Amino acid sequence: MSSFGTVTLNEVRAMLEECARGHVFRAHGDHFFLVAYNGLTFPSLPIGEHGKEDPDLQIGVVKKMARQLGILACAKRVLNLPS
Repeated sequence: MSSFGTVTLNEVRAMLEECARGHVFRAHGDHFFLVAYNGLTFPSLPIGEHGKEDPDLQIGVVKKMARQLGILACAKRVLNLPS
């Protein structure tokens, strides 16, 4: 999975629904979302530009989150990202 490029927050949310069923996704402060799954937490998924409903997220951040939550292989498949 390349660390360059972007995916939308809606694509990330759909990926989490498929790869991390039962996950928790909530605001964490003013600038980040917290994602928790299977006893693991990623507290720093950026909210994006102020007021934007479906912000673009850097693939590197999404990759780091997926690796930390133990769902990297599924995330690569669902988001159709190169290895």
